[in-house]
Amino acid sequence: MGCSSLLKKPKVADPVQPTDQESNIIAKIRELGLRLDGTNSTTELELIHQTFLSLHEIDMGRRNVWLQALHNDILAPLYFSKLDNFKYNSSNPFIPNEGLLQELRSKDFDTIIKPKDELRECLLHIFWDYIKAFDIDTIKIQRFFIAICENYQDNPFHNFFHAFSVCHVIFTMSEKNNKFDKFLLPMENFALFLSGLGHDLNHPGVTNVFMINSRHPLAVRYNDISVLENHHAATLIKFLELPGCDILSGMTHEDQIHMRKIIIPTVLATDMAKHNFVMEHFISCMRGFNKESSEHRQSFLDIILHASDVGNPVFKFELATVWSLRIIQEFNEQVWKEEQKCIPISEFMRIGRDINKIKRNQIGFIDMFIHPLWMLLGNHIEGLQEYLESIEENRRSWEKIENL
Repeated sequence: MGCSSLLKKPKVADPVQPTDQESNIIAKIRELGLRLDGTNSTTELELIHQTFLSLHEIDMGRRNVWLQALHNDILAPLYFSKLDNFKYNSSNPFIPNEGLLQELRSKDFDTIIKPKDELRECLLHIFWDYIKAFDIDTIKIQRFFIAICENYQDNPFHNFFHAFSVCHVIFTMSEKNNKFDKFLLPMENFALFLSGLGHDLNHPGVTNVFMINSRHPLAVRYNDISVLENHHAATLIKFLELPGCDILSGMTHEDQIHMRKIIIPTVLATDMAKHNFVMEHFISCMRGFNKESSEHRQSFLDIILHASDVGNPVFKFELATVWSLRIIQEFNEQVWKEEQKCIPISEFMRIGRDINKIKRNQIGFIDMFIHPLWMLLGNHIEGLQEYLESIEENRRSWEKIENL
C-alpha cells in the first residue's frame, strides 16, 4: 500500500454550536488574549486556542475532561496587564486625602458597597507610608493592585472585597498601635499588609477538605497540606516577581528574600486547621516577647492576619451579618458541589436558609473561635475594646434575631 493515504487530513466533523461551558471558556480566552497582549505568553495562548479548535475532533468524554482541566488551570495567575496609563504618574503624583484616611481608620468602613476602583484608591492610602518608606514605584503598585483585584474570583465571600476588608482591619489596628513598632520591623509590617491583601488569591470558594476529597490538581501538588493557603501564597509571590508588578524590585536581594520568607508562613497561618497552634504559639511567645526574636515576630504576624481573616464579627451588626450570610452561601454551595461529585459531604456546612441553623452556626463560631482569639489579642495590643464590644453585641443580636 502506498504512503500517500497516510498524509490525508483526518475528516473533521461539521461545526457544532459551543456549549455554555465552551462559550465561557472562549470568552475567558479572548479576555486573556487582551490582557496578555505584549507579554511573553503568546505561545501558551496560541496552544490553548489551537487545542480548543480541535475539541470537536475528539470524543465527548475526553473533551469534557479537557474543558474541566482548562477551567481549573486558567484561574491564576494569568490576569495581568502591562497597562501604563494610570491615574497617578510623575506628572500627577498621588497625594493622600486626609479625610479618606480618617474614614479608613474606622473599623466599620463599609467595604462591600464600594466599587473596586474606589477600593484600589483606598489601598494607595493604606499602603502610602510603605510606598514612601520603600520607594515603591507608583505605576507598579497601581498595576499590582489591579492584578490582585482581577485574580480574586467572584465568590460570595472569598473575593476581592474580603481581601480588602482583611487588609483594612490590619490597617485599623496598626494605626492604633504605631504600626506595631513594639512587635515588628517596618519591613515586616509592610509584608503583613501584602499578606493580608493576597492571603486568599484565586480562592475557588471551597475548603481544603473539598479540594482533597475531589482530588483537585492543587491538592495533589501540595500533598493535601494547606492546599489553598499554599496556592494563595505561591500566587502572591508570583505576582510580586512579575515584571511590571515587582513592587519590591527596589529592595536589595537579601531584603526581597526576607520579604518572601515572611509572607509565605504568614499566609499559611490562615489555614483554620492551624487555629489552635497559632494561638498557643502566640501565648508562648508573649510570656517573654523579644522583638529581636524572628520566631516571636513571626508569631505576632501570624495571629494578626489570622484574626483579621476571621474578623467579620468585629464590625457593626449590619456589616457583620452581610459577611456571615455570604460565607453561609459558600457553605451551601459547597455541599451542593459535594453531592454532585459524590464525595463526602461536609454536613456541618449544610445550613440552608433555616434561621435557627444560621444562628447556631454564628453563635458557635463566635464562642469557639472569635471571642477567645480577639480577647487574647486584646490582652497584648492597644485599642481593641470596641472590637470586643462589637463581637459581644453581635452575639447578643444573633440570639435575638427571629428572621432575615
